[in-house]
Amino acid sequence: MRKIILICFMLCLGTMAFAQQLVLSGKVTDKDGAPIPGATIFETANRKNGTFSNSNGNFSLKIATKQVTISSIGYDTQTITVGNDHAISVKLLDNNSQMNEVVVVGFAKQKKITNTGSIATITGKELRQSPAASIQNSLAGRLPGLFQQQTSGQPGKDAANIYIRGISSFAGNSNSPLVIVDDVEYQYAQLNQLDPNEVESISILKDAATTAIYGIKGANGVIVITTRRGKEGPAVITFRTEAGLQMPTILRKSLDSYQSLQLLKEQAINSGLDPEIAYPGLVSDEALEHFRLGDDPFRYPNVNWYDEVMKNSAVQLRNNIDINGGTNSLRYFISAGSLYQNGILKDIDRKEDFDNNYYLKRYNIRSNVDLDVNKNLSLKLDLSTRFSEVNEPNLPDPMAGGALPFWRRISSGLLGPWVYPVRNADGSYGGVKGGSLNPVGALEYGGYKRNYSNDLNVNLSAEHKLGFITEGLSLKGVVAYTNKSEFNRQLTRGRFPVYSLIPGTDTLDPIYPELLRIEPLVRSGGDYEMPFRRLNFQAILNYNRQFGQHNVYGLVLTNRTGDIKGSDAPGNFQGYAGRLGYNFKSRYLIEFNAGYNGSDRFKSKNRFGFFPAISGGWNISEEPFFKDNIKVINYLKFRGSYGTVGSDEVTGNRYLYNEVYTVASGGYYFGESPTGQPRVTPGTLGNDDVRWEKERKANIGIDMKLFNSKLEVTADYFDHLRYDILTARETVPGYTGLSLPPVNLGKVSNKGFEVELNHRNAINDHFQYFIRANASFARNKILFRDEPAAVAPNLKRTGRPVGQLYGYISEGFYYDDADVANSPQVLGKIVKPGDLKYKDVNGDGIIDGNDITAIGKPETPELTYGFSAGFSYRNFDFSFLLQGAGLSSISSNTLLQIGNVNGIPAAIHLKRWTPETRETAEYPRLGGVSFDASTFWLRPADYLRLKNIELGYHLPKSLTDRLHLKDVRFYANGLNLLTFNKLKIYDVDPESKRGSVEAYQNYPQMKIVNFGLQVTF
Repeated sequence: MRKIILICFMLCLGTMAFAQQLVLSGKVTDKDGAPIPGATIFETANRKNGTFSNSNGNFSLKIATKQVTISSIGYDTQTITVGNDHAISVKLLDNNSQMNEVVVVGFAKQKKITNTGSIATITGKELRQSPAASIQNSLAGRLPGLFQQQTSGQPGKDAANIYIRGISSFAGNSNSPLVIVDDVEYQYAQLNQLDPNEVESISILKDAATTAIYGIKGANGVIVITTRRGKEGPAVITFRTEAGLQMPTILRKSLDSYQSLQLLKEQAINSGLDPEIAYPGLVSDEALEHFRLGDDPFRYPNVNWYDEVMKNSAVQLRNNIDINGGTNSLRYFISAGSLYQNGILKDIDRKEDFDNNYYLKRYNIRSNVDLDVNKNLSLKLDLSTRFSEVNEPNLPDPMAGGALPFWRRISSGLLGPWVYPVRNADGSYGGVKGGSLNPVGALEYGGYKRNYSNDLNVNLSAEHKLGFITEGLSLKGVVAYTNKSEFNRQLTRGRFPVYSLIPGTDTLDPIYPELLRIEPLVRSGGDYEMPFRRLNFQAILNYNRQFGQHNVYGLVLTNRTGDIKGSDAPGNFQGYAGRLGYNFKSRYLIEFNAGYNGSDRFKSKNRFGFFPAISGGWNISEEPFFKDNIKVINYLKFRGSYGTVGSDEVTGNRYLYNEVYTVASGGYYFGESPTGQPRVTPGTLGNDDVRWEKERKANIGIDMKLFNSKLEVTADYFDHLRYDILTARETVPGYTGLSLPPVNLGKVSNKGFEVELNHRNAINDHFQYFIRANASFARNKILFRDEPAAVAPNLKRTGRPVGQLYGYISEGFYYDDADVANSPQVLGKIVKPGDLKYKDVNGDGIIDGNDITAIGKPETPELTYGFSAGFSYRNFDFSFLLQGAGLSSISSNTLLQIGNVNGIPAAIHLKRWTPETRETAEYPRLGGVSFDASTFWLRPADYLRLKNIELGYHLPKSLTDRLHLKDVRFYANGLNLLTFNKLKIYDVDPESKRGSVEAYQNYPQMKIVNFGLQVTF
């Protein structure tokens, strides 16, 4: 019996031993079947017995019980009971899709959770909610760190100027960011030509950790665009068509002729002039009564020139079709699109058969093909081309000083409503000697400026996995080619017959009596622009491997770019870059980036530079003490970066290290019959030590998710120092006769912060909503620039922001003659009550140029922000975007002048100072000397726009199934529908170009109401 019991006991021990020897193997993947490296697999009954999945998601673990638990950051934890099959496949579901979101960084992709740099990203789907023609205008208000200013609404030329984290350089070179499309550099001007339908996502790289890999091209930040690619599955065809109306956000509104001439008469009297001489036949009591009654519109016209030349709205049409699909080894995305934007000018009947309105015609074609030759080798071929035609009027204006731009012309003091009628009684065009040509006649007889542009981009890449050397290693090669060619065609005629009515008669007097017939159209210019070609080569060695709880990744890159424009000397760029990163359990993160780049813009000794950066992060929410005690925060990461980047953008001569010589006109004369021979004279001196600008970037940030990841918070503080800024010396006096080259002297500090909030929630299966908000602040200060020592401290630019405005400090109006007598003397001017009174800044008892000082805010806004929200309910969806900017100024001292070429009387001039209105006046006395730049004329350019709004409806699936369609969506959206600002009485859009009269010079900013249909087959 004892033997039997002993045998049974030994068998039990053997069975237990066998159980302990059970080897479980398997693979961990996400819901799409992609492997999840670094997943934790442990025996449920014994947490110390565990392992991790490798880079392919595979694992192996010896267990003694029948249950294992699998977990990974960003996924729901699963507990599996092991059956007879000791090889399992585990599919983990996202518990927070944003945790596993992939962001695009320089030449690679990273999980957002392990990224240590400062990046903001937007999807192409969000961009396509906006009917804007240019991508820059669609980005406004959507991304923290992105500053923009759209100064024109002209078709084909409406793209906003965009800056990443504001302005960092005062030099003449651009502060525009580097543009990368599918890892290949594009020209900045190509950005507004991209079709939003081609875009998968756009990321802006802001700190050293993300831009150092671009070396001497990364100082202004980087815009990284990823285009859409094919997905495995049957072909899906999507057709999208839109039709919209464009309307000006604001137009300049003048007073009528009667009110205007009353003000001009008052101004002439206050200036000591005889108004009958200043405005002959226009300001007598009899004439003013005719203007008031409007009973003789040919002698006493009252013309609103905006109404005469502009339509209420202009058409915008957009169409897109794309095909997406493929097999396991071959995938494709093919798209074609067209955009037509008509101009706002009226269609004037003319004898010539051409269109001289503003318009844009653009056609985009893209083909992205991915081929997996085998399990190790994959190829990509991207082809894209754009054809555009941009048209604008080329209108004659033979007035002294040349033609004013058209929009400036119809808002200038030369063309008030009283000057002449559109047409005289006999149907001829009205005019006046020495004045601007009739705008309506100019539209009939004027020509056009037309630009044709063809843009071709080819991108071929091959990637081969080198797993036979070591797991996680791959080699990628890229060849990219860009070809851009342009042709300009211009037709115009110098003038056409116009007539003025001789005062006191019914006789018309020809303004150009020698003009006996309509002059023919003349080709005023037009030729092929020098074609631009760029060839780019890249070789990238990538490595990414998981060692248990440790992840190591990196890359080594070399690239070379050659630019050729026409017969110009080619521009060459050679770069090397590297990245090395490590994380432990996705908890402790560190990364090194560096670029070593060279440009032939500089002499050999300064040609190459090294630009390193280091960054780190700590996912504190993955610490056990945090997980177990703080439940409301389910994700918290601290990150920081520090490094140096550069900019090789230089103005003027490309090779500043070479001395420039010029061929002067006139020359020297030799011989018995003197014949002029060209003479060569010294130009700009060379600078042997010229080199790129550099920027030291420091950044600290925090990423946080709360309430089961329903609220996401991202915040950054940055401190940028741009130094070695190329600038001309100002301490060398002009009488030396030297033309000096720029030197690396300037320094600018740029500091600020960014914050972004995202909230998403699903109430039930039918109702979901989102709320987003972001704000960015950037303030720069010039730390050093070469300025003459004699410059007064209040006039120095050092210590002030880039683009600082200067002027007098206004202390209101002179109240009466006693106030004038008791105030400091104004040098060179005779001031009277009602004129502006200025502060004696230097206390010398005299108001002169030495009292000018820094005033107001810079022209580029220091603050930009956006707020968006939306919801979807069953088949309906709705969203809106509010976008705004603040802390910038516009000076209106020139804009609001009357009685000269600058402006015409408007509503603000009715609030002028008079002895009766001295307590309430908002404008100085007419005829005074108050138009120097001063704080009085500064106006805040802050604004808030309803930038975008969209309402959509999907047809019910039961109906689309009967129609054999996948989806049908109707939608309506709008752009710039409402604008709130403090400039309405000045008839200026808050984003207008600043300075002088330029706010009235550009094509009006536009708002768009748009309707669309999207059908998916």
